[in-house]
Amino acid sequence: MHSDKVEKTRIRLWDFPVRLFHWALVVAIGTAWWTNQEAIINIHELAGYTVLTLVLFRIIWGFVGSSNARFKSFVKSPFAAVAYLRKLPKGSEEELAYAGHNPAGGLMVVVLLLLVAVQAFTGLFTSENTFLFFDGPLVKYVPSGFANTMNYIHHANINLIYIAVGLHVVASIGYLFLKNENLIGAMITGTRKVPASIAARFNAISFKPAWQGLLILVICAGIVAAVITVARAG
Repeated sequence: MHSDKVEKTRIRLWDFPVRLFHWALVVAIGTAWWTNQEAIINIHELAGYTVLTLVLFRIIWGFVGSSNARFKSFVKSPFAAVAYLRKLPKGSEEELAYAGHNPAGGLMVVVLLLLVAVQAFTGLFTSENTFLFFDGPLVKYVPSGFANTMNYIHHANINLIYIAVGLHVVASIGYLFLKNENLIGAMITGTRKVPASIAARFNAISFKPAWQGLLILVICAGIVAAVITVARAG
């Protein structure tokens, strides 16, 4: 049967904390990239702390959040991701539907999370004395050799982030035009239309209250702020 004749129903897919994390991370990374210049390096620094806060939150939410936001629900082996990608071209919507991230998408989430975590962490030890004249808050606590290594990783890793983000965007656009699946829209609204025949899969998602995620996010922001404040004052 042609896909546009299949009866569909709208289901709830993503909770608010996951969606907030996703778009806040987009803004933070974009801001960090745009402000990597001496005149506004303080904004770049704040963007980095924001990324660190968001990563810390997502790790915690990956263990205590809504069922499809937890790592155990979508972290699969690379072999599972390859198997999914192999059936992607001819697979039906019913075959490809997951109550959350598919194996390939889940792998991308893990990769991106690791990359931005490395970027934010190394930024704490980065010393820029060439044209930015900036020292991360933890530079003074480590040997210069270690700081130089962190600085190198910080500059090299951003290129990996660009590649991963590019693949993520291309995949989202590909799903939209080739599979008629609006992944971007689902991450904005939190809902998605799926064939009525598989809607029951999504009814099994257990959602946590949004306030719990927001409280964890505030706590994470407080932890990051406290560490930076103590480090700068030391």
